[in-house]
This record gives sequence, structure tokens and C-alpha cells, in this order.
Amino acid sequence: MSKKNELIVATYDLLKTDNIDNLTIRSIATACDCTSTVIYKHFDDLDHLIRFASVRFLENYIIDIQKIINENSDALDMLVTMWEMFAKYAFQNVEVFEGLFWGKYKEHLGDTIFEYYQLFPDEWKNLDGLFTTVFFNNDLQERNHIMVHRAAVTGYFSLDESRMLSDMECSLFHGLLMEYRDKYRMPGKAEEGAAYFLKALHSLHDHYRIK
Repeated sequence: MSKKNELIVATYDLLKTDNIDNLTIRSIATACDCTSTVIYKHFDDLDHLIRFASVRFLENYIIDIQKIINENSDALDMLVTMWEMFAKYAFQNVEVFEGLFWGKYKEHLGDTIFEYYQLFPDEWKNLDGLFTTVFFNNDLQERNHIMVHRAAVTGYFSLDESRMLSDMECSLFHGLLMEYRDKYRMPGKAEEGAAYFLKALHSLHDHYRIK
């Protein structure tokens, strides 16, 4: 493993048990038994390193997403299942997912995933690199609107209301995710948050679904 890869993995391990705000260049250097100078040789700053380490949390989520897209043809089922998978992993790692999809790492997410894929080809050998980089180059809200619009085209929702419904789904999810920011590491809270969101999502769909 190269030193750059080692630094990413070590930062990922720290993020699993500690909050992003608590990480420092010094703490990561200590974990890797190296100096801060070594870290700055491979990364521009702390945020640059955390961004790459955060992508490591997406691996199982991306695998699940590919399976959903490959195996599911019903537009509404795919929409709900994609949210279900996103909720499962996001509520387990609230800070990381918030930073990647809404926060300061959002702008570079697609490029970071592409470079990460090159750094860890063996670990991501079961992933479709083209699918992964293209899928995550679009804004989450726009991706969701594509899925909602597809469900509307097939008759589940009104086309005129598809944009509003999509925006409401994203706002609902982000708002609820932030409510769990300070408690998601507590036993059972991640599962509770994901379940509550899915219940609310089904209620929203019931309201807007064409009878």
C-alpha cells in the first residue's frame, strides 16, 4: 500500500469512531507514524484528505445502487429502494454523508470518486468505474428528480408535480439527517432515523400518487 493510500485508510478508520471536527493533521500523522510534512506531500490540506477518506464510506452503498439499477425495472420501486439504501448508510455516517452530498465536499465528489477508484482498483474491482463516476457527477437533487420524473412518466405521479415532489423528498431527508447529527452514534439511532425517513417517504408518496 502506498503512503497516500495508507493515509486515506487511517483517516477513514479515525472517522469511524470520531467526529470530523476532532480530526487534525497531527492526529492523523500520529496514527500513521509519520510527520505532517508527509501528509502535505500527498494532500493539499486536511479537508483534501478527509474528502478522500469519506469516499471510502460509499463503497457498499455504490455496490448496492448498482444492483438496484441492474435488477429493478419498476420506476417507483427503484426510487424507494434507492432512498432506502441511501438512508441506511447515511444515518450510520451522518457527518460524512452530509459533507459529501450537501457540504463543502459536494462540489468535488465526482472527481474525488474517480481518483479514489484509481487508487484502490483491487478493492473496487466489483464496481463499474464508468457508472460510478457518471452517477456521482450529478447533483443529488437532480439525480432524484430524474428518478421521480421517471416514476411520473410511468403513471405514478403527476408530471407537473414531479419537481416539487423530488425537492420535498430531498429536503425531508436532509432535515431529518441533521436532526440525528449529534446522536447517530448512539445504539439504535441510525436505524431509527432511517426507518422514520422511509415512513415519511411512503406517506409523501401516498399523498402525491395518482389514484
